[in-house]
Amino acid sequence: MIKPESKLWRKLKEGTREQDVFWTRLESWATPGIPDLHGIVDGYPFWLELKLHKLKSLNYINLSPHQIAWQIRYSGENGCVWNLVEHPSSTTINIFRGERAIEIGPKRKREGPLIPDWSSCAPYDWKGMIAYIVSHPLPKKRDQKMREIVSTHL
Repeated sequence: MIKPESKLWRKLKEGTREQDVFWTRLESWATPGIPDLHGIVDGYPFWLELKLHKLKSLNYINLSPHQIAWQIRYSGENGCVWNLVEHPSSTTINIFRGERAIEIGPKRKREGPLIPDWSSCAPYDWKGMIAYIVSHPLPKKRDQKMREIVSTHL
């Protein structure tokens, strides 16, 4: 049986074919926390974690503690990492910046649905998603709050 993330990967790969994204899919069981995909387009590298959310309401993303730690630390070093979440009940894809991993993870403290950084209804706008990712790099200077988050959660 094909894993749900594998189906999402196939959709993403097909949907971004025209954007000339060079994808590398990783088997992250060897190194816990590393996202599923590394992509580069026009010299802009980024990481992408694939998730499928089956609950009716998107109140959190089921990120493991290793995934949260990796994303926070990588973001703290000005790295670009995103979470791509397919939500079949609303027929949407949503992306969330990795620096929000604690805020969007399973121990989320806020109530109500998550607000994605970018979203698309079916048929998915893969071109728009890639355009959004490459047009929203992290700032070159990290604020002290981000450094404190990284140091207290690792």
